[in-house]
Amino acid sequence: MAKLAMAGAKVAPRHCRGAVKHLHLSVGKDPTSEMIVSFASKWSEPGVSAPIAGIHVGRSPDQLDRFVGEQELPVRYTSALVRHQDQHYYSPFQHHITIDQLEPDTVYYYVAVLGDRSDGIDVLRETALRYHPSQRVHENTVAENIIMQAEEMANEDNEDDFRRLRRKLAPPPYDGHEKPCYEGHQVRSFKTAPVPVNPVSGEHATATFAIIGDLGQFTHSQETLENMRDNREGIDAVVLVGDIAYTDYDHRRWDTFFDFLDDFSIFDEVPFQVAIGNHDIDKQEDGNEIFQAYETRFRMPQVYPPELGTFDGPSGLLNMDAPPYPLPYEWGNAYYVFDYGPAKHIVLSAYSAMEPGSPQYEWFKAELENADRSVTPWVLVTIHTPIYNTFALHAHDLQIFAAREHLEPLFVEYHVNVVFTGHIHAYQRTANVAMDEIVETGPVHITVGAGGRKCDAPYKAEEAEHWVEQRDASFYGYGKFQIFNATHAEWRWIPLSSADEHAYNVVKGEEVHLPQLDHDMVVMENQYFLAQS
Repeated sequence: MAKLAMAGAKVAPRHCRGAVKHLHLSVGKDPTSEMIVSFASKWSEPGVSAPIAGIHVGRSPDQLDRFVGEQELPVRYTSALVRHQDQHYYSPFQHHITIDQLEPDTVYYYVAVLGDRSDGIDVLRETALRYHPSQRVHENTVAENIIMQAEEMANEDNEDDFRRLRRKLAPPPYDGHEKPCYEGHQVRSFKTAPVPVNPVSGEHATATFAIIGDLGQFTHSQETLENMRDNREGIDAVVLVGDIAYTDYDHRRWDTFFDFLDDFSIFDEVPFQVAIGNHDIDKQEDGNEIFQAYETRFRMPQVYPPELGTFDGPSGLLNMDAPPYPLPYEWGNAYYVFDYGPAKHIVLSAYSAMEPGSPQYEWFKAELENADRSVTPWVLVTIHTPIYNTFALHAHDLQIFAAREHLEPLFVEYHVNVVFTGHIHAYQRTANVAMDEIVETGPVHITVGAGGRKCDAPYKAEEAEHWVEQRDASFYGYGKFQIFNATHAEWRWIPLSSADEHAYNVVKGEEVHLPQLDHDMVVMENQYFLAQS
């Protein structure tokens, strides 16, 4: 295992001289022909100019014969440091570049490059890749990281007792300052999505998606990413169902999270699609900005640019476990859709308004109405909060009540196949269920919140609800959804290691030890076609 900071340790992110880092992919609006490459560069401190960026791409690692320059300026944000109200955090510049005009089901190789903005994009394009300054490996970056961390620790010596205690109780972030910086000069690859239906044979494409939730940057998070990396063959995309970095109000932990991904993830070669969770709100103690990091650091295939307001409530730290509903966040990365092979993925926001007449509701309904099940027969929905929950946690969340009242009728009416959720740090799979009743054509609801954050949710009762097929809160892990054809798919839960607290399941308020669930696999028949028969 890599070194993780001890509780109370003062950890700073890696400082890599403005080189390419935090590289990750997302599908574009048409995943058969577009890929979005996102990465960070310099820290956006006052007086620092953002570098200009581009991508060299090609079908051979030895011949990157196409250059794609940035289509927009890099983005950034600032925030007060939660323990130092007189100091500000300045994010790295975030670059999002869409590579278009790609061929379906094709492997491409790419390298991200940076240059001086004053030189212009033509100079960046024409500079031979092997001579480009942004491709140089800085041998002393580890030493630099250690120096920068020492300065960061010195800045925290005067924090007050309350914040010092709070920091010690919070889960520690990833500590990668002694590891080398990300090797942005390496050639990496990705594969575009296949067309949904083969025009010659008429057969649907196959696809496999890894589904993870409530990941964070902890020891068990690392196990999840390492297992995914070691078994990446066949994974076409990864969907994280919310609660991404667990920053505990400290935006530097977003940087350590992406350092963590640099060291262990496959997201620089496999598309990484995210949904928002309650721990991604990031409202600061002395400010009303929300979702800054989530909207700035990621770039999903947006329907429209983000409409992101500010929190209209009391000052101070927001209780992330019980945020108000709704929050003023529409479009952008909040909710979006992408088709990949035979599947239409619809990612929803549990923290935006869901009522009829709201932008999200009307857009979601239209997406369902317009889905062509002869082309994308599988409709998959991701939303952070589960509306079916056998665990004794989050029973009173306003977002869950809203989703159950307003969204579940749409799930049922339009034969959504699977609803993927997180929020509860546990695993659960329901039967085909509609309005609390087991119905053959109803959606299956799968909770995968055991990706890395504390896995110890107690059951409500020893006997599970009638709609529960499997449940467990004693194993960390993730799942894979593999689509074979238009009518059949397989869901597989991949448990990795036992919870630290106990190797069994518990019931709230009872001295009961229930057995672990060490595997789960089910072959699903497409409910849409069952409803037509």
